[in-house]
Amino acid sequence: MADGERQPDPLPPHANAAARMLRWCEHMLADAAQRLGTSPDVLKRIGRSYGIAALAGALFVWFGLPLPWLLGPLTVALIFCVMERPLAQPHALVLPVRSLLGVAVGSSFTPDLVDKAGAATVSLLLLIPYTLLITTMGMALLVRFAKFDKPTAFFSAAPGGLSDMIIYAQDSGANIRRVTLVQAARVLVIVFTLPFWLQFIGGLPLGGAVPRTLHIWQLTLGDAAAIAFMAWAGWRIADRLGLVGGSIVGPMLMSALAHGFGLTAAKVPIEIIVLAQVTLGIVIGAQFTGISLSEFVTVLSWGLVFALLLVIAAGAMALSVAALTGLDATSLLLSYAPGGQNEMAIMGLILGIDVAIIALHHLLRVVMVVIGAQLVFQANPGWRTGEPQGKKDAGS
Repeated sequence: MADGERQPDPLPPHANAAARMLRWCEHMLADAAQRLGTSPDVLKRIGRSYGIAALAGALFVWFGLPLPWLLGPLTVALIFCVMERPLAQPHALVLPVRSLLGVAVGSSFTPDLVDKAGAATVSLLLLIPYTLLITTMGMALLVRFAKFDKPTAFFSAAPGGLSDMIIYAQDSGANIRRVTLVQAARVLVIVFTLPFWLQFIGGLPLGGAVPRTLHIWQLTLGDAAAIAFMAWAGWRIADRLGLVGGSIVGPMLMSALAHGFGLTAAKVPIEIIVLAQVTLGIVIGAQFTGISLSEFVTVLSWGLVFALLLVIAAGAMALSVAALTGLDATSLLLSYAPGGQNEMAIMGLILGIDVAIIALHHLLRVVMVVIGAQLVFQANPGWRTGEPQGKKDAGS
């Protein structure tokens, strides 16, 4: 050190410990980023997203609002999208939490479900014409009033999985942005509307309620291993078989078999279900990133109108089928409302109702829509060319 240059004062012991802890955290973050094939900056932004989303969920709990750990993060994610500062999406966690949610849903498949099999079969059969009706109604609305071309209207109205409909829409030459916005609006409106309806009109406890399961510290090592195995193996097997929504369907089926035959009684802890809700809330809200005012007026508003019609149709169908079969009307409402199967399953878990029946309805709906979309896609070869439908329709 040069003469006359002042040596910096040594840090106090507690400051040195804090600095060492900070360096250790940075080292662990860099190591985790390297293992995940990403950067520390991305992990920091994802961590910030979870922090903001968790705070929003806690505020929803404080105010007694329904489904706080899903709707709180979803609300704040939408706000940040409007501010053009969208929350970073935890892409790496989406499929794992879906798999764990599938195990949680599958654990509700108990032997007493057999007693309801007859009534559930009637309801499942009625789901087929109901799905055809709402898809046809939605397509007619979007073609006639919103002036969508036919492939865009069809894939916007079909109540299937968002990713599946976007893939088919892309192959058909449909407007991907419009399909994404209308499909996302459907899930958004249903996920927001039903909890408030059920809590403030139906009087059901969706505010401070938690799923009827255990805490993570109550989980035994054997049950933890069983849950991890069912989640991983079910996901991988479903993926190899090419099942639609394999990350949730595979674990759900494996868990259903294991619980149904009494091989395990393992339950997914509350904290994991809360993590799944927060993750899904962030991801759903991020679907509206970059939306402009003109898109909101011309596209998203029609998606909102269609979604509200779906909520009314689901309510009417649930009441009708409940009167016919004797099944619980709330379970049927969550079964017929074409929101995300993850979100509807979460509501069923929190309310402690027939989650197995809800899951079966949504599984059938998604499979039916995917198969139907393939048939419609094949029946309209002109769609595959990406030829503008407006010109074709004008010339026909």
